[in-house]
Amino acid sequence: MKKIVLATIVLGMTSALIADEPKIEQLQLQKVEKKELKPVSIHNNKNISVINKVQSLEFHPYKIKSGKIKFEKRKYYMQSSMHIDSNNNVTGSRSNPFYVSDEITYYWDNYGDIAYEVDYQVSKFGGDPLPHKIKKYERLWKGNRRYYYDVKRKKSSYDPYYTRIECFKKRQKYEQDGWLAVMYPKAKYLATETVAGKMAKHYKESEMFDFYAWRGLLLREMMYSSKIENGKDVRFEPENERVAVDIKTDINIAPSIFAPKWLKK
Repeated sequence: MKKIVLATIVLGMTSALIADEPKIEQLQLQKVEKKELKPVSIHNNKNISVINKVQSLEFHPYKIKSGKIKFEKRKYYMQSSMHIDSNNNVTGSRSNPFYVSDEITYYWDNYGDIAYEVDYQVSKFGGDPLPHKIKKYERLWKGNRRYYYDVKRKKSSYDPYYTRIECFKKRQKYEQDGWLAVMYPKAKYLATETVAGKMAKHYKESEMFDFYAWRGLLLREMMYSSKIENGKDVRFEPENERVAVDIKTDINIAPSIFAPKWLKK
């Protein structure tokens, strides 16, 4: 039997690279923050008056006081093959495997009022593992600002913490239904599934994006390729995701975690 591999196509090249910019959520992977691909000065933001009003308020998006989550950032690619048997009959197959490109550690305290994450690249583009992981960025959510530190460039920047700001602008809905209802009002609940040992609720936000939430925490964010057919978006294969692989909750987080040295510069 002969086996001929026809193609291996890496999907989500553009969106995967964009995901490395400050957002999924976070991963990380959040809806409004995803549109802000580059940190900008808070002084240029039109919502400065709103930002000032909520400066002293605490933001509690999670139902767990504190914790630490290890995430994997996975990139999917398409692999197609063709099989020719001894009678020259041809059959084909297609698969959509992934490789882990980054490892992210996320910390939070005071029910999410303050949070920090660090990202390490662990493989090259295409999946070949690096001999040593490389720190790419650090991110800090504190008060009304979302700080970002580019390790390679040794440069820090910040922009408004849009999720917090939007939740306080729509405070009644936020307090009744939670931050996810504010940021993803059209998300449709699909099922409850296990992610890193937790029973997370699976929502479809659009043909391009699904998320899995547990007690206010996003444990998995999945991006899909899509195509417009007859005026509607049609979902195809997954492109990339940020998924929790280990979760520790209600632990003591050292205050130094939320006070990185670059923040003082």
